[in-house]
Amino acid sequence: MPIKPENRGRYPANWPEVRARILARAENCCERCRVPNRTRIARGTGSDADTYMRDDATVYCADSGTYLGQTHMSNYQVLRMVDIVLTIAHLDHTPENCADDNLEALCQRCHLRLDAGHHAETARATRHARKAVGDLFAAATNGDAHA
Repeated sequence: MPIKPENRGRYPANWPEVRARILARAENCCERCRVPNRTRIARGTGSDADTYMRDDATVYCADSGTYLGQTHMSNYQVLRMVDIVLTIAHLDHTPENCADDNLEALCQRCHLRLDAGHHAETARATRHARKAVGDLFAAATNGDAHA
């Protein structure tokens, strides 16, 4: 995932080298589902849900990368076509922690799944903060504020 401008300062100056080292360790594939970087795949749906198909019609488990076989492309139920771009995930969600055992090369799907709980927490905190600010201003404008 792209680094947000407000977080750039949290990454080390040698981040490009760190990223390259993690991609090399992963052999330029997602470390969870093994999909290769910079390829175009089909994500499955229906009976092909939780799988992906490469351009040679080979099908893999989208969770483990296990080879499931080959099929005719016309028999594969395509949810959507996806261009894979590997990102480097911080397992503890802390950009300053760039220890190799805290970093994984992940495709978009695997990275979003890893971050789902963290995203839910931050969204909940944001909603709560907005509600608190809204309540504070609502009380002041309704004349309910006591000084």
